[in-house]
Amino acid sequence: MKNWLDGQVQRVVVNSSISRWKSVMSGVPQGSILKPVLFNTLINDVDSGMECTLSNFADNTKLSGAVHMPERQDAIQRGLDKLKKRAHMNLMRFNKAKCMVLHLGQGNFQHQYRLWNEGIWSSPTEKTGVY
Repeated sequence: MKNWLDGQVQRVVVNSSISRWKSVMSGVPQGSILKPVLFNTLINDVDSGMECTLSNFADNTKLSGAVHMPERQDAIQRGLDKLKKRAHMNLMRFNKAKCMVLHLGQGNFQHQYRLWNEGIWSSPTEKTGVY
């Protein structure tokens, strides 16, 4: 990666103003195939050891599972805890505004899961519990 960035320069053009050329210290050029390749390498094993279903698309992750008994609630919570730990280790953050729980089915326990130290709201319409 370092070799790929060595010798690379960039400048900014806004209207007719042009900045001086500067060395590129980090990052991936927009539109480069390197960005999705690096992202896929980073998340390639994120579902390893998961008891739930994990779906990834671009920079979105969906954790899902059927809860027929309280033990399955614990499995989903362990999955969320694992995602939280991995994000912390990789200096990544979740967008709290996009995190939600969707409960489906009659007689659903509406279990409150947590992704931070506090809970996350239980349905897309119940946004009063945003932290």
